[in-house]
Amino acid sequence: MAAPRFDMLDSMMWSIAASGLIAAVAALRLHYNARTDTIEEDNKTMVTGLGLALTTTGFYLFITSIYISFMWVFSGSYPILFGGAGALGGLVLVSGGLALTFRKGLQGTSYFALVAAIYLLTDAVAIIQYNMTKNPTLSAVLYGAPAVAMILGVPATHVNNKVARWVFAVFAILYAIGWIYFGYTTTMSHLGP
Repeated sequence: MAAPRFDMLDSMMWSIAASGLIAAVAALRLHYNARTDTIEEDNKTMVTGLGLALTTTGFYLFITSIYISFMWVFSGSYPILFGGAGALGGLVLVSGGLALTFRKGLQGTSYFALVAAIYLLTDAVAIIQYNMTKNPTLSAVLYGAPAVAMILGVPATHVNNKVARWVFAVFAILYAIGWIYFGYTTTMSHLGP
């Protein structure tokens, strides 16, 4: 089935994938001090670059999700499923990106991300319970994967522990890989005859 004329769902998927890679790089490369909730980084260019990339990714996800919430051609609960999750996720990314860009604390963003993660997990349950997509199990896993990373963001920003940051980064990379796959298959189906 061809995509509707104004369907940005596939590009949103690529944006989600990019956010996972950016967040993983930030967790592994930046020197974050949880006690002071600050980034102690000599390389200001890298901090600013990662912050702006995350902000831009989040802003795109937020805007396209708002569009889906109000203007999407599919009826029923799909605008809620895709628009709500994307809008909240986009705001979390904007919040984290701005915190990096201005070298402010990430702990506040982690609380916001925790609530957004619960929303994503609720969506994952609904996807399976109501059989909402062509492959509900895969869709639920892909909704749950960023939620796990968002939950792991709380300890990663509250303790000075490299293991906590590595675990967060691994889950961010895993959700990025999953969303790259999802984005690829969706883009291919949208571009098909």
